[in-house]
This record gives sequence, structure tokens and C-alpha cells, in this order.
Amino acid sequence: MKNKNLRNLIDHTLIPHTAFNSAINRIEQCFRHSEGSSQAISIAIIGESRTGKTRVLEEFFSRHPARRLTDGMHIPILRVRTPSKPTTKGLAELMLRAVGDPRADKGGEQARTARVGDLLKAVGTKAILIDEFQHFYNRDMLRVTDWLKNLVEDTNSVLVVAGLPICTQVIGLNEQLKGRFLAPISMPRFLWQIDDDRAEFIAILEAFHAALSEHFKLPELDSEDMAFRCYCATGGLMGYVSKLLRSSVWNAIDSNSNKITLEDLDKAHLESVWNPEELSAVERPFSRRFQTVPTQDILDRVSTIGTATEEAPKRPRSNGQRTGKPLAPMATKSGRDVRAKRTGLEKQDAPV
Repeated sequence: MKNKNLRNLIDHTLIPHTAFNSAINRIEQCFRHSEGSSQAISIAIIGESRTGKTRVLEEFFSRHPARRLTDGMHIPILRVRTPSKPTTKGLAELMLRAVGDPRADKGGEQARTARVGDLLKAVGTKAILIDEFQHFYNRDMLRVTDWLKNLVEDTNSVLVVAGLPICTQVIGLNEQLKGRFLAPISMPRFLWQIDDDRAEFIAILEAFHAALSEHFKLPELDSEDMAFRCYCATGGLMGYVSKLLRSSVWNAIDSNSNKITLEDLDKAHLESVWNPEELSAVERPFSRRFQTVPTQDILDRVSTIGTATEEAPKRPRSNGQRTGKPLAPMATKSGRDVRAKRTGLEKQDAPV
């Protein structure tokens, strides 16, 4: 067993579900048609934490890699992560570093800004990706967003920002910036009581199971029982699903085991959740005594997983029952075309 590669199995398994594909397609469309546009195109990816916003940026970025041509470096996509307290000078430095400027930390705000614009044009940058855009929400956000607006206009670049829902306020408070944004891309969590969400969540688990079962013996993640356990453990957030399965794989590798049992998933769940309050939302979903019956009370509590403690839980969408009675039975297999995409990982033999 090649542990070095197998330990990254979950990270290297990309499962492009509907919201993910929709986000990628919209960004690619903006990128394709931006050439010759009279105005810089901007779009925001909005969603709760762990809904896959960063993964969308990573995938789009990977599709347009930097490459060296005869006339120098070509960097079609510039990608940066917003610092906790963004300033124009600091953002300019980050962008200069991203294009390989050895003097990224030299010069004042105007000098750095001028170099950013010149270098982006020189390396053929056509899109700027900014993650964690909610950090722009501070007392200087009007000044910083004005700087950003001027930069994308000067370079005629597509601007793609991603962040928490508060990003809409950052954009909305700058009238000129707001007028340049298209309708936002939503990356919602999956909700069990929504038929399409539930079917797709199960399909994703089916794809993960297919990838894991090449190396480990484990319960069928997409069965009715296991899918609901996984949902209650993760709140329908893809980032938490990945954390849970990654921890399970690591524990199996460290114990030199080719099995992942229900007890192993329970242990991985306890080890991969940061906030103890989230563990108490639903009691031990992978416990043998956990009742895998989707009542409205359980679904309401699961919907709070991953939400900020200072925010009131949002009322979940629902087309199911609103009582504490079990919801209608669902299919154990989704039948959807959700396939795992491997990136940089060759198939290994199952561990001994």
C-alpha cells in the first residue's frame, strides 16, 4: 500500500455535483466571452462555510494553468486569498507575489498598484479570483473595493470573488462595484427534506464509496441507513463530508487496516469536528443505537451544523412533513450521473 498517495485519496477525488458544475460553467462562460467586452465582468460565489466555494475556484484555476511561452510567462488566472484585514497596499503585494514579482513588498501603494496593472497585462491575465471575500467587510471596505474595481477595469479582467453571505453587503455598499456584478452563484448546503438535494447527496456518497472501496472494506455509504447517518454527521456540507472521510482513511492507514467500520466512522467523526456544540446537535450519528429515522426535529437540529454561533439558524427549505413523524421513504440509490474525478492519484492495491 502506497500510504503517501492513499492518504490524499479524498482530496484527490473530485465529485462535480449540480451546484459545483453550475458554478464552474458560469465562470467559464464569463471567462470565454470577456474578450473584447466593453466593461469588466464580475461575479460572486456565495454560500455558507464548507459548501465548496474554494473547491470551485481551485478547479477553475487548475483548468487554466500558467505556462512559459517563447515570449515569457503566461498567467491567465491570478488567484489570491483575502487577508484578515485587507488593505490596498497589502492586496497589491499579494497579487505581485502571485505573478512572481521578486520586489512584491517594495514601494508604496501607488507604485505597487501600477506594477500590478503592468504585470497582469504583461503576463496575459484574464481573470482575478479572490477567496474569503467576506474579509473586505471592514471600515475601509469602500476604499478597498474602489481600488479593486479600478484594477479590474484597468486590466479588463474577469473578477470572481467567493465568500460567506455577508459578501453581498460588501458589494452592495459600493454602488459602482455592484453595477458591475452579475447575479451571484449560490453554493447551498444539501437539505435532506428536499428530494433533489437528498438524491444528489446520496449520489455523492455513492461516488465516494466507489473510490474508497477500491482500497477498503466499508459500509455502503449510499445505503438508506448510512446516507442518513452521514447527513446527520455533516449537516449536508461537503467540506464536512470530506473531513469525516479523510480522517477515516488516515486512521485506517495508521492502524494498517483495510477496513473502515461503523465504529471507525464514529471515531473519525469525533476527531474531525472542531465545535463540541455541533457534536451535540445530533447524538453520535454513527453509534449503533442511533435511530436512523428522519424526523423534523432531527432535521432542524442538523441544519444548524456549521452555522456561526452568533447567527440564528436559518429556516430550512422543506417539501417534507413539518411534524416529528418520519418522512416518506426514499430510494437507497440515486441513479444520478455523479462520478468521482481523480486528479493526480493512480489506483493502488488495497492495503494488506
